Amino acid sequence: MEIPFGGKCACGTVTFQCATYPLAMYNCHCRACQQTSGAPYVPLIVTNLDKVEMSGNYRLLKSYVSDDPHSQRAVCPECRSVLFAANDTFPEILLIHAMALDDPSCFLPVADIWTSDAQPWVAMDTHIPKVFKSPPILGEQVI
Repeated sequence: MEIPFGGKCACGTVTFQCATYPLAMYNCHCRACQQTSGAPYVPLIVTNLDKVEMSGNYRLLKSYVSDDPHSQRAVCPECRSVLFAANDTFPEILLIHAMALDDPSCFLPVADIWTSDAQPWVAMDTHIPKVFKSPPILGEQVI
């Protein structure tokens, strides 16, 4: 992955640049990611909020999904693209939706997380670890 890396929403109203390497990259299978994306999992890039420069007006939406590990999501008010997720417990961490990247082909997940919520019909990569809930970098113990 080239640094800096960046991305934008579908209409280009909201853009971002990250000035550092990601802390981690995960495929998140939590129920909240499934319900808010309409997909079986969301590829996420974990980074420090203070290393990301954003432009354009995005809207922070509170999640209404019970037990959502990512309690806020940032969306473009124009095209409704979901760009980021965040958690009140770790406000310094930003979870960038990898499909918002200018070049999503650079996404290389290091683990599937929240596999306790994974849909049984999803074919996960057998070459990366599976984490029952959140990985240690997001604040919970690996089970």
